[in-house]
Amino acid sequence: MSSPASFLRLVPSKTPCSRKLFNLHIPCYVKPNASARRAGITNVGIDRVDIAVAAVPRDGASNMAVSRVFAEIFNVPKSNVGIIRGAKSREKTLCVADLEIGDDGEEAYLQRATQILKDAVNTRDS
Repeated sequence: MSSPASFLRLVPSKTPCSRKLFNLHIPCYVKPNASARRAGITNVGIDRVDIAVAAVPRDGASNMAVSRVFAEIFNVPKSNVGIIRGAKSREKTLCVADLEIGDDGEEAYLQRATQILKDAVNTRDS
């Protein structure tokens, strides 16, 4: 069973609250030190999201820039976005924490999340 959103994963959140919240795991490939004109999501592929950031990969600056981009895209606080794998690598897995997915279910949310990412692709010329 393959879906268009198969590279994204929803994991139930362990947050102690009455609402059912999920964490969204997003595999991505980061291109640091890009021009400010190219910054943002550059491609949504079948297995990852490519993102360019103007920050240099020093002292966590590019990781913070990546977190800011995804926080803005998903309209969540920056503190809800973190890197859970690959902090010192260009290949990373991000986690957008504590998302409410609504009543449509997990598969429908994954499709919406994929569309949100595709809509955020930077179409400015490189």
